[in-house]
Amino acid sequence: MPKPQPVSDATGAFGFLAAACRWPDDAARRAAIQAAAARVTDWDAVFTDATQHRVMPLVAGAMRDIASVPADIAARSTAIARRDGMLAMAQTAELCRIGAAFTERGVDWITVKGPALALLAYGNVGAKASHDIDLLIDPAARAEAFAVLQALGYVSLDGQDRAEPGSLDHVLKDSGWRHPDNRVMVELHTRLFINRALVPPLGLKSPRETVAVGAGHSLPTLARPDMLVYLAVHGASTNWHRLKWIADFAALTRCSSDAQRAAARACAARIGASDVHDSALALAAELFGDSASPAPATLSHQARRLTAAALRDLTAPHRATLREADWDRSLVVYLDKIRFMPDWAYRREELRLMLIEASSYSPDAPWWRPWVAPFGLAGRFVRRKLTQAVGR
Repeated sequence: MPKPQPVSDATGAFGFLAAACRWPDDAARRAAIQAAAARVTDWDAVFTDATQHRVMPLVAGAMRDIASVPADIAARSTAIARRDGMLAMAQTAELCRIGAAFTERGVDWITVKGPALALLAYGNVGAKASHDIDLLIDPAARAEAFAVLQALGYVSLDGQDRAEPGSLDHVLKDSGWRHPDNRVMVELHTRLFINRALVPPLGLKSPRETVAVGAGHSLPTLARPDMLVYLAVHGASTNWHRLKWIADFAALTRCSSDAQRAAARACAARIGASDVHDSALALAAELFGDSASPAPATLSHQARRLTAAALRDLTAPHRATLREADWDRSLVVYLDKIRFMPDWAYRREELRLMLIEASSYSPDAPWWRPWVAPFGLAGRFVRRKLTQAVGR
């Protein structure tokens, strides 16, 4: 039965990031930060990894009381954290604006991750860096939602506004939008996961809660138990290759009540994600100690395997962990994806997704491109392996 391997951390960078990502900001966190800082031998590595894992707001704050941090690293980290904080505020304002417009036009919606999660888990939108705003709508409301975004000044990044409604649902779960003035990006989802067989009960029909944002504004999101399960599945489906994802899960778990944590376990069991949820708890306990809810007393073989795979990818050199874009990066990644859920409907869908290239399915692509995409991917795989062989 796989067991988590000891974290390899030659420079102490990952240990400092893990200590910085503990939550809440209590005496235990501050003691962990001081202890981890004493083991850092390369602060450039800390800066690089914090940027790649998108946890700079938490890391920059942790650096403030560490005398050994070089001045230029501290300054650059603070600048990025400030930029991320300003973007988070802009995203929050835009989320309220878009949500109000959706509601006015009768579009049912919720938001996941982003500002709502930051407020629930950390109590501050600036504590969490987000690349974009995630909104979930009913597929039937897609045309209306597109019209709302265009009226608000957003521009489609992938041309889906020109495609026949629903024609790309078999390969895409969202459409990308960006505002040309404030540069805020929106991902408009019609389902939470690209694999349609992956926990389909989670979505727009799930229980909800609202998150207050200032005076007179609130954001609808998944109810706490469903949100915890969603975060576990979202992170584990890519081996948690960004530290921010497990940090968010741990922070939200830690600030949830015993009843909410029990409800999350029940929700996970009901939709067949118990192993995933258990592995997330085990990973949080391994990385953050008592800042996360205790791990289950016993773990299944699958839960242990998921935990071990997550530690493998999280603690690898970061450039080696962002591997979804090219199918030829590592067969291990695809074995992990196939084995992620034992359900055969999930596995069939995952195999289908491996053989396509989503970018081949767009309104501007020629009709033949989706058919030749698998051969192009195979050619890239062979070319890379030949290049590696010649380079040895």
